[in-house]
Amino acid sequence: MYFILYGNNYLALRGLCNNPRREKYSNHHFVKGGTLVKYKSRVLVGVDEITLVLVSLHKLKTDWLNEAEIMLTIFLKLSRLEELFGKMVFANHSIPQGYTDGLTFDNQPWYLTIAWHEYLQDMGICIKFSAYAWTAYQKAFSDKYGEDMNISVFLRMVQSSHYKARLSRIDMTADYFNFHKSFNPDTIYRGLNDKSIGIKDYKNRNITRTISAVDRNGIISTIYLGSKKSNTRYFSRIYDKRLEQIQTKGFRYDEALKCKSWIRHEAVFKSIYAHQITDELLNITSPIELQSFIAQKITEKCRFYDTSTNKEMKCTRALLYIMGNMKFNYLASIKAKDNDLKRSIEYIMKGSGLYPTLYKTLEVWGDGADRELFDYLFEQYKNFYIDTAVKNKDLVTWIKKHRNVLNQQTLQDYLK
Repeated sequence: MYFILYGNNYLALRGLCNNPRREKYSNHHFVKGGTLVKYKSRVLVGVDEITLVLVSLHKLKTDWLNEAEIMLTIFLKLSRLEELFGKMVFANHSIPQGYTDGLTFDNQPWYLTIAWHEYLQDMGICIKFSAYAWTAYQKAFSDKYGEDMNISVFLRMVQSSHYKARLSRIDMTADYFNFHKSFNPDTIYRGLNDKSIGIKDYKNRNITRTISAVDRNGIISTIYLGSKKSNTRYFSRIYDKRLEQIQTKGFRYDEALKCKSWIRHEAVFKSIYAHQITDELLNITSPIELQSFIAQKITEKCRFYDTSTNKEMKCTRALLYIMGNMKFNYLASIKAKDNDLKRSIEYIMKGSGLYPTLYKTLEVWGDGADRELFDYLFEQYKNFYIDTAVKNKDLVTWIKKHRNVLNQQTLQDYLK
């Protein structure tokens, strides 16, 4: 769902749910087929894909599958998914990593899966909406019930006394249509490399992020700011959305054809950041407040500025305008204990598929087979991985960063 437009002139409109909104736009002229064409410059903020996890409020030693069935029944009723799209069927592929079973909708062009692990309650029930699925859900809900749907409404609607529903991932977007030519992946990437463009956070602190890019025939079409690793809490990317939609014939293809340019800034929040965002979204009650919140979250971690003048670039000023004077809590990183390694260990136990694989081995070949497989894996690690580990720059950097803190206690104490 998208809310606000940006440019140089103001026009009072009536917006979603009969709430007034401001449209701010400017006109740019382009020659197309010998004809002078006007394109309005706009910035729209919204939510792309989301992943939700249902965590049971009841700690069970047995009957997890029965508990999962109860939770699933409640969620399907509250979300009205089956009222909108028909009965879900068992998914035989594309289940989120680490989960063993899932449901999906047959014969739909988008991806929406509900998944769970047959043994591990702590993994909860995972509901993953692709961007296309989330858009389709919002439209179908509005068409059927005559009520607007957005992420805040959805989160409140699916809460239950039986479980806690919280985001584990949310992608927030700022779409720049026909915007200033200086805002494109190639220019931003080259500016960051030659230091003519810098990045600050909301505290005005200079931020140094890992930068990677996709090069298409000498032109940068996508840049990534921050690490995309599975355990990261935040990264963002800037890419040519118009080019992507036209090349892939995406679900917003027609929209792409109607604009001269379309650059997207996408901010991805996961793990503890997504949990904190959930708490905030549950208290947001209007579309205007929601659009301000999204703008704040994107600019909280990333504000582009011209290093020669120290002034924020137009792309950032547009989002700050959308944010307005509304105030929200900022994301907090809790670092009381270095749990980075513990998260990796927990992933091996609960999300990697190692335990189910060991159990399969036990059931097929009997007692001792699972230990035999474990010993085999350790031998492979010892003989073929250790010697090459020093070539892994990310791994070496991690060790330098964490070793001094972690070795102040024994491994046994750390795992408690």
